[in-house]
Amino acid sequence: MLLLVVLTAAGCTTAPAAGPARDAGSSASRGPADPVPGARRGGTLVTVQTMDFLHLDPQRQYVTNSNAVDQLIVRTLTMLKNDPNTGREVLVGDLATDAGTDVDHDGRTWRYTLKTGVRYEDGTAVTAADVAYGVARSFAPELSDGPQYVQRWLTGRTDPSTAYAGPYHGGRAVPPGVTVSGRTITFHLASPHPDFPYAASLGTTAPLPRSRDHGAAAVDARPFSTGPYKVASYDRGKRLKLVRNRYWDPATDAVRHDYFDSFVTEIGPDGAAQTRRLVADRGTDRYAVSIDGVPPAMASTVLDDRALRSRQLTGFWPFVTYLNINTTRVTSRAVRQAVNYAVDKAAYVRATGGPARGEVATTLLSPTVLGYRRYDAYPTPGGRGDPAKARQLLGDARPALRYAYPDTAAGRAGARAVIASLRRAGFRITPAPLDPSDYYARISRPDNPYDLYPGSWGADWPTGSTVLPPLFSGTASTDGNSWTYLDERAVDDRIDAISAEPTARAAGDWADLDRDIMRQYAPCVPLAYVKTLSLTGSRVHGVFQSGTSGSPLFYDAWLG
Repeated sequence: MLLLVVLTAAGCTTAPAAGPARDAGSSASRGPADPVPGARRGGTLVTVQTMDFLHLDPQRQYVTNSNAVDQLIVRTLTMLKNDPNTGREVLVGDLATDAGTDVDHDGRTWRYTLKTGVRYEDGTAVTAADVAYGVARSFAPELSDGPQYVQRWLTGRTDPSTAYAGPYHGGRAVPPGVTVSGRTITFHLASPHPDFPYAASLGTTAPLPRSRDHGAAAVDARPFSTGPYKVASYDRGKRLKLVRNRYWDPATDAVRHDYFDSFVTEIGPDGAAQTRRLVADRGTDRYAVSIDGVPPAMASTVLDDRALRSRQLTGFWPFVTYLNINTTRVTSRAVRQAVNYAVDKAAYVRATGGPARGEVATTLLSPTVLGYRRYDAYPTPGGRGDPAKARQLLGDARPALRYAYPDTAAGRAGARAVIASLRRAGFRITPAPLDPSDYYARISRPDNPYDLYPGSWGADWPTGSTVLPPLFSGTASTDGNSWTYLDERAVDDRIDAISAEPTARAAGDWADLDRDIMRQYAPCVPLAYVKTLSLTGSRVHGVFQSGTSGSPLFYDAWLG
């Protein structure tokens, strides 16, 4: 998952318990959700954010803040459920009675049975055929900016639309590899994918009756609700309002509550304005949540104010920021290792927000990922870089490298810190500031003319399967993700083998591969584990910062 929202924020200094677990059976998937102690019903919960939602169409949305709102509106086959006692998020059945049945115990065939009593906002029943149609429409090329895991796994193709382009383009209402029988839907994958139950929690599996699909724009503006809330109005760029869906039955939902009467998103104020309003805590802001978070310049003031501590939303995001090394241009492993020793990661973290923004990283996987193990392939004192060790690897060479970065305040600050440390180690660096609006498009071209460039990536669900394959497989460059362009058969073979393993066993193997990629190939420099700091109003309770979705979540929220 590419980090598309603006990075602000800070958080805790220790990692949460690494990763969620599958539920043991259907009992954890049954509703209603456990009541939140002290929760009351009523009121309007307000969120404030700078930019509009990129998409609300569940088959199309792929950004953290959109996901948090979609969870209130639409339901999917599975869902991650927070356990407040352990800090873990456990995968449970949402529309389905459980997290899924591996029919042949080989990760290729996954069966789900829908719960009875799940209804849309018009009172009609949700069917397995509606789930199949939701998956079918996700194949449409115009919706390809949404998650593509399920589509690729069903067809076995990198571009699934070449096999089936969905009902918008004359395709059947049931996609290839999917069968429906009564309340049961079964997915027949082209190859084993034991992580499929996690992929089934994405918006890809949100149901939609074909008769209610009035086109991509219509669904994007008003998703057809199966959750506790529905869209009452949406003035793009200004305001979204949700109200209760009276046909939502809490007895069918193991995760969500509908404590607040309505939910309003105010669009426009920047992070500084949001923070000033939440600190002041007046009027309706007492019932508000800041989405963009506390800007780095205001973080120390907020963190030092004891009166605000009970209103801070802190924690790790699932994102890691890397300094990517273009391995097609920087072909010497010794040079790439020297870059790793040279970079002052601590200076980068200070320049981009300090401990309120992130923590020095040493691994490819985030602390929020199942099986995460910390190691340091290129240790330096306090993460401050070791120019002498870098110069030792370089010998008499003084490599000339082009350093690209987004031309923003944070991008410039981070670049200054990293470039200074590289120059101290003997590298000759040419800075290349790029327009932030097309920065990722520029560095995602295999023929890009840059040697080094930062980028952030987060797991789509908390296993290594959504980090290492998309970033470091030899075929990943076709997706525009492999910013290092590493292409090693040994890495690809291990990715293929681990991807077929049961999730629990794979967790440790992904961590081993993480370490081995860095030690053997040094394709990037892990810079920072991204953290967040936001504020809530004094009357907001039950909102929590998710380490897996990267956003504040609202399904336990109440106002008092």
